[in-house]
Amino acid sequence: MSVELLLDLQREVRRLFVAGSALAEGDLRLSKLLPSLRKAGEAAPIFSRLADSAEGLLTAPRTDSAIKLLELSTLLSAILHTQGKTDVSGEQQKLDSLNSGLSTEVTYRRLHPLLEALTTKGAGRLEQIRQAYEDRSFLDLRALPAICRALDDVYSEIQDFVQHKLLPEFGPAAVPAVRGQLDLQGGKGAARRLQFLHSCLGENALELLIEAGSSGSPDLKAAAIELLGGYDGQEPFLLEQSREKRKEIREAAYYALSRLATPLCVERLFEAVLSKDAELVIDPIRKCKELNLHKRIIEHAEQQLNCYLNSEGKEKASALQQLHNDLRCLREKGEPLAEEAFALLGRLLSTDEFMASETEAVQETAAEMLLELNSEPADRFAIGLHSAYKGKFIGYSFRSAFKRLSPPELYDRYAGALKGRNGAAKRLQAALRQIVHEQLADADDNDDYTAVVPADAWDSRWTNVFAEQDLTDLVCSFTQQDDRSITAYLVSKLKTGSRVNEYQTQNVLLTLFRIGYKDAPELFMGLLEQKFSRSFYYIDWRMRTVFASLPKTYAPRLRAFAETVSNETVKNELLEIVEALEALPDEPAEEGAKGVWSWIKNKMY
Repeated sequence: MSVELLLDLQREVRRLFVAGSALAEGDLRLSKLLPSLRKAGEAAPIFSRLADSAEGLLTAPRTDSAIKLLELSTLLSAILHTQGKTDVSGEQQKLDSLNSGLSTEVTYRRLHPLLEALTTKGAGRLEQIRQAYEDRSFLDLRALPAICRALDDVYSEIQDFVQHKLLPEFGPAAVPAVRGQLDLQGGKGAARRLQFLHSCLGENALELLIEAGSSGSPDLKAAAIELLGGYDGQEPFLLEQSREKRKEIREAAYYALSRLATPLCVERLFEAVLSKDAELVIDPIRKCKELNLHKRIIEHAEQQLNCYLNSEGKEKASALQQLHNDLRCLREKGEPLAEEAFALLGRLLSTDEFMASETEAVQETAAEMLLELNSEPADRFAIGLHSAYKGKFIGYSFRSAFKRLSPPELYDRYAGALKGRNGAAKRLQAALRQIVHEQLADADDNDDYTAVVPADAWDSRWTNVFAEQDLTDLVCSFTQQDDRSITAYLVSKLKTGSRVNEYQTQNVLLTLFRIGYKDAPELFMGLLEQKFSRSFYYIDWRMRTVFASLPKTYAPRLRAFAETVSNETVKNELLEIVEALEALPDEPAEEGAKGVWSWIKNKMY
């Protein structure tokens, strides 16, 4: 029986249902199917019945056309329903079972958004995948094939999330699905599959790694070679690959050699850092655990420093570049190399002939390394550089001094250098901000949005110096309590015309609320009620915190302001804050700064 003919007839019947049965009389497209139906009827009588019904529709008057069309459709539908197949052609094969115990209990309605995000393109998909990860709905057998295929997604963020978050949750249960999708000539997605298989199978994946490393695509080969660094017997192969033409293959081989760290591997890495492959091998050398390699590089750096100081022209430039490469190889090693590296760094940073504009990059690298040594001699040497070379290294000196000196000693030694607009003052400000940023970041990990620097880590006199130099951000970070002069300085920063959605304005307001300044709510509302304050288009956590810091008595004014905001999203957010303020208890204690901050944490976040 010709299913194609039946489907053609079904298409024409549907068209007539849409167009109207009154147009069926003499329809040309339906008429063209009649000869084929009559011919098919010679072998199968049912087609003759369809031909008769179709001809009856073509010749029926308009008053009877609806009945005739329905009769034809009913007969056609009944025939089509007999044409379905429940068997599959081909030989039966044993299915590689996941043996995972994964269920399919998640409703399809809940699973569908994840499947759509994994199998389509467009924005917003990563958030949907993250949501499925958080609510654990992705741990479903039906989702696993799509999750594995997402390793080939066009967005690297989705590939990373699938590889490092979703698949590890499946563990060995995902191995058959991932292995089945592995193409040895594939791209970056294939490399990710290989990495996952190795993480699950360990040494059982060695044969696959060798095959991929020998005959795989460039992406797969690089991934396999790097993984082979965990197996001692692969040293000859890896040494060979470190001389391949493709630089990505050589780089992968260097990472593998740094893991093996045998004498031959170490020799090859040292050879590479002296060649055109220096950029490729610097990071692998940093990761190598064999300190003899780094000590050898220190000796070589000493030779290059001598060469730079005693040569000219191209030889001098070449020595400087090699010296920089050597120092970069030693970064992040710190304490294990403190004794050997300190002699080199101390000499380099105290040699007048080396303090030239062309060597600034090397100087910066050496100064950073000096801090990484984390030894008392190195830190004391760095502290001694605070005024050397017109304060060139004062930032590094300050960071070392912060570790070694008491707060009063630190202040007495460096506060004077902060004054002015010269280069040394700017470098000292940058070092201060770096330390403060790290301290506040540690506080932010605890969801403390009102964080200040630890009071016992700093001399209290710093705050006045910052105010004198108009370093408002540092004043806010150091202000521990309501001090008349400091508070007056902060209030002066809230001039008429200040916009509440500016970072500095919000920072000052947060500080005033935090220290319990009684006029902070009125200052904020005064700025808020200015005409140009009604046009902001989003509220970040800082702005929400400032709004939430208002006492309950300001809820009516805040509601009145919210009604004037043009952006509907912002207006709705403000009204939610107003409702939360109105729900606060009437106890006077809740009106204080302490009660406000407690409410922010417990109610808002």
